Amino acid sequence: MKEEKKNVYEKLQEARVMLQQKNNKKSGKNKFANFSYYELADFLPSINEIFKQLKLFSMFNIRDNTATLVIINVENITDTITFESPIAEAEIKGSTPIQCLGGIHTYMKRYLYLNALEIVESDMFDSKVGDKDKPLVEGKKEVEHKAEYRGLLINFCKENNIDLTEISQKYKLNAKSNDEDFKNVLETLQETKKVENSENIKLEF
Repeated sequence: MKEEKKNVYEKLQEARVMLQQKNNKKSGKNKFANFSYYELADFLPSINEIFKQLKLFSMFNIRDNTATLVIINVENITDTITFESPIAEAEIKGSTPIQCLGGIHTYMKRYLYLNALEIVESDMFDSKVGDKDKPLVEGKKEVEHKAEYRGLLINFCKENNIDLTEISQKYKLNAKSNDEDFKNVLETLQETKKVENSENIKLEF
């Protein structure tokens, strides 16, 4: 009996499981907020190896302010799945316009692979978080205060199975967001959760 070939969705799901078993380590460091994150080099070699084994091909592109990652089943090139995200301008301190452009490409490529392969990140932003408004002299307590609501928001999302990426996009949280921005989003989510819980209690009665 001829073995039935897997479609792109089956292969991608298998690739996700295989990648999880690699236990890749995070090499990116945010020295301002004191957390680690995945860089492309931490997981892309493993993905390329897995995709070769499963006969998958991936193609990243940016066009019309939209970044896309297309994953193609090599055994049937019409069998594809596409991940996309709008892009935003980014200002990186001390960088030229072309370096900023390269930074956008690298970040969006990293973001789309994280999304496609469901690579778990405990933090929403990369190594530039906290850099823009960093004072010349910054004590330990001030750093902790700046990261306070950001950390509380991350923990709240984890505890309630809320997608951090969707929240950051919906409320436009980015490298320029301050602690007050994180606080406002957290309070909004907490209020929404209270309403949901109240409705559930009413339904039980």
